[in-house]
Amino acid sequence: MRSFVITGVSRGLGEALFEQLAADREHRVAGLGRTFTEKQRGLAAAEPERVALYTMDFAAATLDLARPLRWAAEGASHAYLILNAGMVEPVGPVGQLDPVVVRDSIAVNLTVPMLAASTFLTVLPPGTPGTVLFISSGAATRPIEGWAAYCAAKAGGEMFFRVLAEERPGITVASINPGRMDTGMQGVLRRSEFPTKQSYVDAYEEGTLGRPEDVAARIISEHVTRG
Repeated sequence: MRSFVITGVSRGLGEALFEQLAADREHRVAGLGRTFTEKQRGLAAAEPERVALYTMDFAAATLDLARPLRWAAEGASHAYLILNAGMVEPVGPVGQLDPVVVRDSIAVNLTVPMLAASTFLTVLPPGTPGTVLFISSGAATRPIEGWAAYCAAKAGGEMFFRVLAEERPGITVASINPGRMDTGMQGVLRRSEFPTKQSYVDAYEEGTLGRPEDVAARIISEHVTRG
């Protein structure tokens, strides 16, 4: 049985990944996050041996990441860690950023993915194939005014996972740019102020944003089905 641990599953891409992966009864799926949908809670209650939810705040000082990762890895034919949780805040120019929100941004977007991947390697049983997928962003490779914290965290994450891939060639590691999607993060950007905001407003109004369900299906096809 393939097993999956997904961070940030209550909405957007994470919710779509959780729903599509859990729909296959040959998959064991653990969702990590602050909140969960009623559908997710119902599925976990109905099939606790196959679906589990772990409540945690990724901005907290301490997290018990080992428990869900161990639950998923034990007995798996292939274990996957999908690092999806993220936040685009704070949006604004350097010098005007709330230090508390900057700290939370780095914790959610960079520190937790690093710690989760490290813990994943320690609990993965010898001989079990492992895959780590880091949901990144175009912001990792180009500077976007007003997004300094987010750009820095995603760039740092991509480099961390490039190093991991060098150190552990037996583990499949990929950083994935999902593109612009119609998610809550886009809503935050449309309500914020930064120089290129209008292009995000236009994409929403013109209906050119990707659907999380479609992006999730592509990720699964490219990194799970063909894996």
